Amino acid sequence: MPRSSLELRPATVADVAALLTLMDSVHAWLITRNRPEQWGTVPFSRIPGFPDRVTEWTRQDVITLAERDGRCVGLLATAPVIPPRIPAGTVPDGSMFIHTVMTDRGPDGHGVGTALLKEAERLAQAHGAPALALDHWAGSPELDHLYAKHGYVKVTEYTDEQAGQPTRNAVRVHSLHSPAAGASLRDLLERIGHDPDAAP
Repeated sequence: MPRSSLELRPATVADVAALLTLMDSVHAWLITRNRPEQWGTVPFSRIPGFPDRVTEWTRQDVITLAERDGRCVGLLATAPVIPPRIPAGTVPDGSMFIHTVMTDRGPDGHGVGTALLKEAERLAQAHGAPALALDHWAGSPELDHLYAKHGYVKVTEYTDEQAGQPTRNAVRVHSLHSPAAGASLRDLLERIGHDPDAAP
């Protein structure tokens, strides 16, 4: 039986419960695979203040929701704000940042991640951003492969803390399709000592 078509739309306050349900389900999937380094051990809905933060994100049009047959199967949070945890000078000025992207771990989630990353590019280009940037747990070969496949170049790593343990995180940048943006990213990579022609 073919899957129903995927629809992307801005999330609203009415979607907060569905968004948290998806986030908790992805978190549980990671915990069953012994990967607490990625997002810690506490479900998102039980982190103090986090549901309110998601509500605020929906009011600010930060979240794009992906759904099939009216069911939330993915989310993307993007904004032109670089988190303070990102090492200074590693992301081009004016970039759009992907704060999170999550997809349903079941069959309905197939292809959703790619669709959301394409939507992130569309949103960034509409905003006039020279690049997209994101960070992720550096201990995941799957994430390395996924983001490299979509053109995200690793520019640095930094150490954070999850579940009481130091955790390495990678910062990646994807130059958008313009010669100026490509030159800007290349200059940035050379300044921070990264060979732009090397494999990710």
